[in-house]
Amino acid sequence: MGSYSIGLLITNRVYKSGQYSAKEAAIIATGFSTVSATFMVIVAKTLGLMEVWNVFFWATLLITFVVTAITVRLFPLSKMDDTAESREVEKFQHSRFKQAALEGLEVANNAAPIARNILQNIKEGMLMAMSILPSIMSVGLCGLLLAKYTPVFEWIGYLFYPFAWIAQLPDPMMVATASATGLAEMFLPALIAAKSVFVVKFVVGVVSISSILFFSASIPCILSTEIPLSIKQMLIVWYQRVALTILIASPVAFWAEQFIK
Repeated sequence: MGSYSIGLLITNRVYKSGQYSAKEAAIIATGFSTVSATFMVIVAKTLGLMEVWNVFFWATLLITFVVTAITVRLFPLSKMDDTAESREVEKFQHSRFKQAALEGLEVANNAAPIARNILQNIKEGMLMAMSILPSIMSVGLCGLLLAKYTPVFEWIGYLFYPFAWIAQLPDPMMVATASATGLAEMFLPALIAAKSVFVVKFVVGVVSISSILFFSASIPCILSTEIPLSIKQMLIVWYQRVALTILIASPVAFWAEQFIK
């Protein structure tokens, strides 16, 4: 619901404390650290999907979860180390709800002063901002230039054309090309597909959010943490996510088209 960068900061902190394994941290980073709900509104408005906002939002949320559930069972995520240094043992003295409340109160009672917490978060946020701002600005600009003046993303799009064709989408090459541009910046697919037919816009909108990984922000954010993910691994996961999202979102898009009629 909020900023993925804050989610990555928290995930990295829990991973460094030994409570997450490398696999668990990587799953959160590549499977759940997507854009905020407010940015989804911008994508929906750009694509003209606000009239089916509820369908678009809940379908995107569900599809993102389903795609993540599949990718964690595929290479490279499936082969990552799944041992945490100080994993908690689930031995509850009370019911889960009461145990959670008691542990939450204990954590709050032992927490550092609020001023110290604020300063620590500001420090970590500034370090992440300084490490990713150059990447966001340079990669975002390069992505726009490549998408507008070169056929690079059309070439990459051929990797997704078979999936769009199998899904029987009206303009499979448009879907494939738009999906490929999401690797540079997650908003580019929405700009490219903005004037297409409803089904294409719906699928591209879901892909731009469910793919999660893009070079202008999320990938540099992950690289700035200690989560052991390489660019090669993230590219493989990105390809898996985009391909799966096209296949899963397409029938939902056809159903949503009937819904608005």
